[in-house]
Amino acid sequence: MMNKKRSRLLTILSLLLLSMAIAGCGTTDSGGTETGSNDSGFTDGEAITLKFVLCCGPDDAVAYNEVFEAWKAAEPQYANVTIELDVTPFSELFPKIESSVAAGADFDIFQADGPDIKHYSYNEVIISLEEYFTEEELSEFLPATVEEGSYLGKFMTPAMQQSCSLMVYNQDMTDAAGVVPPQELNGWTIQEAWDAWDKTQTDADGDGTPEVWGMRWGQGTWTGDYEQGIIRRSAGKRGTPTFAGMGPDAISFVGYLDTPEAIEGYQAYRDMHFGDRAVTPIESIPDIFFTRQSAFVIHPDNAIGTINRLYPDGDFNYGVTGIPYMEGGDQLCHTGSWHYGVSPNSEHKDVAAALIKYMTGAEGSRVYYDNNRQLPARFDTLNELPEYNEYPQQLYAQGLREIGEPRIQTPCYTEYQQLHAVLLQDLQSAENLDVTARVEKAAKDIEQACAKYTGWNN
Repeated sequence: MMNKKRSRLLTILSLLLLSMAIAGCGTTDSGGTETGSNDSGFTDGEAITLKFVLCCGPDDAVAYNEVFEAWKAAEPQYANVTIELDVTPFSELFPKIESSVAAGADFDIFQADGPDIKHYSYNEVIISLEEYFTEEELSEFLPATVEEGSYLGKFMTPAMQQSCSLMVYNQDMTDAAGVVPPQELNGWTIQEAWDAWDKTQTDADGDGTPEVWGMRWGQGTWTGDYEQGIIRRSAGKRGTPTFAGMGPDAISFVGYLDTPEAIEGYQAYRDMHFGDRAVTPIESIPDIFFTRQSAFVIHPDNAIGTINRLYPDGDFNYGVTGIPYMEGGDQLCHTGSWHYGVSPNSEHKDVAAALIKYMTGAEGSRVYYDNNRQLPARFDTLNELPEYNEYPQQLYAQGLREIGEPRIQTPCYTEYQQLHAVLLQDLQSAENLDVTARVEKAAKDIEQACAKYTGWNN
């Protein structure tokens, strides 16, 4: 008789072939995730290859190769381990992970977005790394990081970094417009920030298409929950259904995603793209802020690393202010960033775990930070970096501690993320849209997609 794990994986594969939305295994119990098992026959110095699926482009591969070299120097028993990188665009990463595991693909390590860990754990496409980390080692990570990397009380995977998006601005543009953003965490509401976005937006030739847009809410060209989902949650006070974003069962969205306050937030997001006060383009422009095509951007602090890399002579003047929030609501930034997962199909789980321990340890995380310049997930690394004790990066550390909120923690996050992204795309590009009706439909669609997880935490 087919065992539960194989049945689940085959179900995932078949659903992937039938639908663009990634479905889970469809059962209602919590399942049983595997733990790492000993590698068969690995000896110190043996030549093996680890296959690593990661996001997102060539620059990421460069940073990782430096970490791999540092690992081999620090732990020479792995000197002959080759790490084969499979760099995958963000929008393709999550379907690839699940479909590949279901099909029996033999990759070893993958990069996983923090809120997807519970989804991967439920669907048994990731193993637990709990046996590889002591309680003392786990205590070095920020508590939110451990929670984001756990499932039903079991530690699954550590994080490579943390995050908190704030608002970065081009100071030359704000100075020219006579705008002075507050250089503190508790900054503007969205309604107050809109005036600054209007003043810094320029359309010198009067053709209706600005040469410089007022702002871009979010990094890159991908539209998703990490930054865009903040607007609707910020429309509610802490403790309200709007701010919670979903029900306490982690699978209910009607009455949470579609409250009157949340709909106001979604309307504001649409108004950023449409109407007389549009301040951002309908079509996403890659690197819009870094190429000086927008005055403001909502972005994690790796924006600073990008500026330093692209403008090593220091000729890009910038500042940071708090992330705007809806009037009458509460300010927040979404925490959680990339984690590392080990595939249950890996034939080298112990070596994969050893690499992950190094990459997320004090030494490896520092090597990666020096390339990426994003908030560390470890207390020791965060505390020893002087830049987080002074403006502007101090605001990011403060934001992580004071207004940081994990993205919704649910095994249905992958389905939610996909359906929510479609909603956001419609809000920013569809003509003649009834915002209330569209949001209410999305809440029902997401709740229906998540119904298969009923009883997941019993």
